[in-house]
Amino acid sequence: MADLGEWWYALVAAADGAPAQFVRVESRRHPDHARVELSAAELAAQAGDDVVCVATYDEDRVVRVQPAPTFAPKAPPLWFVEVRESSAQPPATSLVAFTGHGQRVGTVVDDADVSNLSVTSDDQLAAVRWYPATGEIDQIFVAAQWRRQHVGSALLISAGTLSLARGWPRLWSDGQRTVLGEHLRNSRAWAKSAAELTHIAPPMSPGDPAGFTDA
Repeated sequence: MADLGEWWYALVAAADGAPAQFVRVESRRHPDHARVELSAAELAAQAGDDVVCVATYDEDRVVRVQPAPTFAPKAPPLWFVEVRESSAQPPATSLVAFTGHGQRVGTVVDDADVSNLSVTSDDQLAAVRWYPATGEIDQIFVAAQWRRQHVGSALLISAGTLSLARGWPRLWSDGQRTVLGEHLRNSRAWAKSAAELTHIAPPMSPGDPAGFTDA
């Protein structure tokens, strides 16, 4: 895996000063984790082709999050359903990836609106669950037919960008992973955010010899 630089973040404001975009960039122009405020023109000049993922706001709400096509080139166009578990202990959030069904690429749909869409749980490509208070990843799942197609990388970079765009912590994971989870850990999406492997965890899906689970 090529070392392309550090992760840094740009907040781009609209003409009225409201946040318009939160942009994740991989380059050495700014230190790792740095956050800068830029105009659209300044972002184009400083980031160029190094943009990794873009979250788009509408009245301070993130309504779309989209990886750069070059980041996960094998992945299909994804959109997401967000499920918030406010009563869980600790409270958790899941981002579930879908494709097609007439939804705009990158759209983030609240789980309360899912009943208005013609999708079921069988249509999901992947999902990631984490704790917003700390940023710790609890579980990652990618459907068997969508593995090795950059879907996991696209989902993780989208969830991580969504969390940061809201002012939540950076996502991270401990050293418990499945076989495929360890493979994902070595991707650009996750290499700097996961601890070294401590032991192989059992798969999330019964009967799946290598599925993703506790990341």
